[in-house]
Amino acid sequence: MSNELVAKRYANALFELATEQNLVETVEHDLQIVKKEYVENNELHKFLQHPGITKESKKSVLNETFASISETVLNLVCLLVDRQRLSIIPNLVTEYVNIANQNRNIADATVYSVTAMTSEELEKIGALFASKLGKNSIRIKNEIDSSLIGGYKVRVGNRIFDGSLKNKLVRIERELIAK
Repeated sequence: MSNELVAKRYANALFELATEQNLVETVEHDLQIVKKEYVENNELHKFLQHPGITKESKKSVLNETFASISETVLNLVCLLVDRQRLSIIPNLVTEYVNIANQNRNIADATVYSVTAMTSEELEKIGALFASKLGKNSIRIKNEIDSSLIGGYKVRVGNRIFDGSLKNKLVRIERELIAK
């Protein structure tokens, strides 16, 4: 079975459990912490992937490392150690966030701009795209992209809305060449 499919199954089960315990946001936050540490901490990653280290030792280190996260997420991570499925953590977190967002009718978006945008600008963009996409709200992250020249691009899931000056110049160029 592929890692994505396995991650989706674990994410669905975790979401059901989190919903029953009224911990959807807490679990999402804790999963982000686990994912960040798993992906960015090379020493921890190597330790957890090492076949010569016992499962009990791995779980002990995880209990120390993630002492501040919810018991639900910590139990899941220990279960993944037992089943040798730690490699699905990044996919599992992505799937869980997608399920939670779908359930709350919100979306995550990234706004690419030449300079950092103010919170008011981001709120206006969020409100505009929330209504366009039929969502209650949009959580926005701003990233700097100096290649845009001006304007901004918005990425929501697989969709990109390009209102950058660079894109407008490319469209004008195509129109001039086509004539």
